[in-house]
Amino acid sequence: MIDTLGLQDGIPSSISTYLIEKDSCRILFDTGLGGKNSRLLPLLDSLGLQPDSINYLYLTHLHGDHIGGMMNGDDIVFGHATVFLYDGWMKMYVEKKAQVVKTMNAYKEQLQFFEFGDTLPGGVITIDAVGHTLGHTAYQLENLLIIGDLIHGAALQMVRPEICPTYDMDKQIAIKSRKRLLKYAEDNDLVMAGMHLPYPGFME
Repeated sequence: MIDTLGLQDGIPSSISTYLIEKDSCRILFDTGLGGKNSRLLPLLDSLGLQPDSINYLYLTHLHGDHIGGMMNGDDIVFGHATVFLYDGWMKMYVEKKAQVVKTMNAYKEQLQFFEFGDTLPGGVITIDAVGHTLGHTAYQLENLLIIGDLIHGAALQMVRPEICPTYDMDKQIAIKSRKRLLKYAEDNDLVMAGMHLPYPGFME
């Protein structure tokens, strides 16, 4: 399969976040890995934006490469943002991951929880994308579908969606979610934005 698809040199990927401005609100989907090499804050600055100008953070899940940019050492980065995440996340993982505990405690006054199918500020709809993690969430805004970690290696998984990375916690459910959402995107002519799609991070 690798030879047939010409992927001998590896599968292109990325770590991405997405910023949307809708109804006078700025919404940031995930925050990347964070740390000194993160490009998130410099890119916001290049748009003339400061972290305090972000109104909402919508999290696909709580892995480190998605919440790392929420903290700068012991300080929160997005002091004015309401943080939305799937309700079950806190019960499932907070006690197991030190980074999650630290980050969620730091933002505890800013947290809001949703159930799948809820519509969030800006008209963003939350969609069940479980499998990668138990609370993994996709988001739809009009014709844009933000798929989080539904796909890690597009060059391989778009052809063989039944192939899972080691990061998918429940591989059988991940396969079902991947096939369901890929078909949903195709049937509805949606543009997909994925946190690990190759640059520039969009796919039709």
